[in-house]
Amino acid sequence: MKKIIIALDGQHFPHGAFEFVKCINNKSHVLLAGVFLSPVDYSKVLAFTGMEGVAMMPEWLMRGEDDTLVSKNIEIFENACIAEGIEYRVHKDTDMMAISSLIEETRFADVLLVSSDLFYENVQKDQPNFYLEEVLKKAECPVMLVPENYKEPAQNILTYDGSESSVFAIKQFAYLFPELAVNETMLLSATGTEEQMPEYSLIVELVSRHYPNLKIMPLPVASRTDFANWIRNQQPGYVVMGAFSRSLFSELFKKSFANRVIHDIKMPIFISHK
Repeated sequence: MKKIIIALDGQHFPHGAFEFVKCINNKSHVLLAGVFLSPVDYSKVLAFTGMEGVAMMPEWLMRGEDDTLVSKNIEIFENACIAEGIEYRVHKDTDMMAISSLIEETRFADVLLVSSDLFYENVQKDQPNFYLEEVLKKAECPVMLVPENYKEPAQNILTYDGSESSVFAIKQFAYLFPELAVNETMLLSATGTEEQMPEYSLIVELVSRHYPNLKIMPLPVASRTDFANWIRNQQPGYVVMGAFSRSLFSELFKKSFANRVIHDIKMPIFISHK
């Protein structure tokens, strides 16, 4: 049984991420821990604003409504889990350092689910915002970014460039979600032709063991913009990426690419790095 944690900040309920849990739980039962965070990471607010920042804080914060907002979200979460027959736990991490608390939770989980649309959007709407970037950089388990319009995809899109990070992410996705690894799967090479793919025979030996419906596909693009346009024209899939290595795909994941993929394309993105 997998332990999945789902981040819920303030009054935001990540419906897309919860739909993902429902799909996985129907295939293989999971333990879902809802990690309920303060509507703002106050340590970040104070660091950036100082004493004058009090006047900049939202009205609900100045009225001290944090507990009310979080309690309502906990009730929604519990009712949803009971209705779907999902085993659950409630973790209320509503201290001043919300992001640090969430990072600590990831050490004791198999995967973290985050809404790619709503995560601390009350602080900064454009994704990935500062809070989301912090989670992606520091999480101690894989992170699945799930859009709010989530519908279960029928394929996987594995990004590979020969780097340790890309191979690690491909393995982690298969280990965590064998029920999804049976989907039709594209292994994208960022190096041109199959013959130019790093360690071609070794990566095919590995990936074909876990992804039985595998297709090798050279990536027909050379830039972030081209990749965003290319992937937008594909059928929805789980995009698997190893983040923050010095590779083409990690370059693609810089902010300009992330804004296009996370905000515009609305596909679930699985990110795992050591």
